[in-house]
Amino acid sequence: MSESASFQAITLTRKIFEHIHGNLGILRFNVDELVPTNGSEDTESKKWDIVCSFFETLGSSSPSKYKASVNLDNNTVVIKKLSGPTMKAKKIEGSWVVKQKRKEEQSSGK
Repeated sequence: MSESASFQAITLTRKIFEHIHGNLGILRFNVDELVPTNGSEDTESKKWDIVCSFFETLGSSSPSKYKASVNLDNNTVVIKKLSGPTMKAKKIEGSWVVKQKRKEEQSSGK
């Protein structure tokens, strides 16, 4: 059984935040809103708008909220910060493309 497109979109978004902040940098990751932006009754959407929130650091007093626009056709995620503490050192707003490693690259450690 393959994962639903909505779950793939959430997983892709979370991977980007984990890459930037590390596992501890996205404490209490929560999906606040998940909206398909294309598709039809016959086909599942490949584009999603996700509003998520999480605590960016262990000392955060309130969660940060982001909007991620995900395109599963080309693994592109466009991120915009909606609210929360500003972080000068880490800018994550913008467009991110996630490339999949081929199986032989993964097994050889490349």
